[in-house]
Amino acid sequence: MTPVRISVAAAIGSLLLLLIVLELIRGRRLKERYALLWLATGLVLLVLSLWRGGLNTIAGWLGVSGYPPAILFAAAIMFVIAVLLHYSTVLSKLTDESVLLAQEVALLRARLDGLEGRAGGSGGLRQAAELADNHDEQEHEEHVSGEQRPRGPRVDV
Repeated sequence: MTPVRISVAAAIGSLLLLLIVLELIRGRRLKERYALLWLATGLVLLVLSLWRGGLNTIAGWLGVSGYPPAILFAAAIMFVIAVLLHYSTVLSKLTDESVLLAQEVALLRARLDGLEGRAGGSGGLRQAAELADNHDEQEHEEHVSGEQRPRGPRVDV
């Protein structure tokens, strides 16, 4: 049977985790979609720590006979691994988007340098501003119509 002292400590830890996650959400330092996994972790750990008979039953199913609270640690580790995997996929996506943005900035910078070189001086800046305004109008029209024009060639940065 799980000692009461361990169950109380685990319940307090789980409640602290839930309160911290809720405070991070309230303070807008953690987005709701990322907080769901942490909230699920806290709830599962809270249920397992308070439901001592259930913890012992699950430990029996998994063949853990020596120390049933080890299931709490195993559950916590599994959730942390799931959170890390989720964040790794988000980070990979953001890395790809950063590369694309850097490529677009490089192309725009090259175009701006070319316009300044052709016009020479302040006239080039005026033309560049007009080009940027035309580009903004085109993007607005594409957004309204739902069409997208093909982008320029990809440049590895």
